[in-house]
Amino acid sequence: MPFSNANRILTLILMAGLLALIFVSFVGGVVLRDISFDVARANPELGHLRVPVLASGLSLIGIFIVCLVLGEILLGRIVQGRIFTESSVRLLKAISWLFVSGILPLAALYVLTERNVSGSITQIYVILFAVVYVTAGLVFRLWANLIRDASRFKQEVDLTV
Repeated sequence: MPFSNANRILTLILMAGLLALIFVSFVGGVVLRDISFDVARANPELGHLRVPVLASGLSLIGIFIVCLVLGEILLGRIVQGRIFTESSVRLLKAISWLFVSGILPLAALYVLTERNVSGSITQIYVILFAVVYVTAGLVFRLWANLIRDASRFKQEVDLTV
């Protein structure tokens, strides 16, 4: 089935949006470093947490950027009409595992805040981000399974015809 021009344009718009998100995320990572210095100066009693919290934040941003880049590759495969392949399934599984791996820095951040500023609002944000990352990981895993099954059905149909 040929890829219609309208779908191609929508996919290209999505790809442009992902590129913008990659740029914004990268800038956010750069700005996060500066913000960490400002927060450490404003709260000297929490200055020892600056580096671990910054490392956790940057690792989460890094995971997000890698997922966006893999999403760009996946959208490129859609434009080329090669979505129903094993490599697309591997890309979706990689995105899924990356999102799930985001739980590690979030867990470390939760433990740090619990030990140093128990009951802070940061813990609520950490829990919310953990839910988002796990949900995203599960959704991408579901898509990987759907594409894998659809690929098998497509192969069967191609062999039958």
